[in-house]
Amino acid sequence: MYQPVGGPVIASTTAADLVEALRTIVRTGRATRQAAHFGELPGSSAATLGVLDRHGEQRMGELAERLCVDPSVVSRQVATLTRSGFAARRPDPVDRRAQLLGITDAGREALHRYRGEWVAWVAEALGEWNDDDAHDLVASLHRLAQNLQQMPPVPPRPPFLHPAAPAVR
Repeated sequence: MYQPVGGPVIASTTAADLVEALRTIVRTGRATRQAAHFGELPGSSAATLGVLDRHGEQRMGELAERLCVDPSVVSRQVATLTRSGFAARRPDPVDRRAQLLGITDAGREALHRYRGEWVAWVAEALGEWNDDDAHDLVASLHRLAQNLQQMPPVPPRPPFLHPAAPAVR
């Protein structure tokens, strides 16, 4: 049993079931995003445009940090987005050596179509649900997200060493 300080008791099995359900949802979403291009955007491009849409123009390093990816990944995504006209670069007025990346009107429209197709896909998946049940799930997920965001970061794990690997001294 897990009991947060001053909080209700949560069974370990319940927490484990929740973790497994979330993993399944994330894997399903990732597989769907990779298998089906909603609109003209691959999922990684949509995530990048989503950050630019929410947070405005920014440097590549800041974008990589917000996406929790390596800057080289963002660099490849940005190259694709600028070639397609969904994003544009301009010199940073504070530091002319740096560039700011922003979403274009075409990018915003593509993102809107992408999100609309995702919403339609989820609505179809929930076709047997009633609106009250779906609303309750959304409220619970928002509550879970807030609770998770308030948790302290998990300390990094030591690197995994294969049992047959020689010890490094």
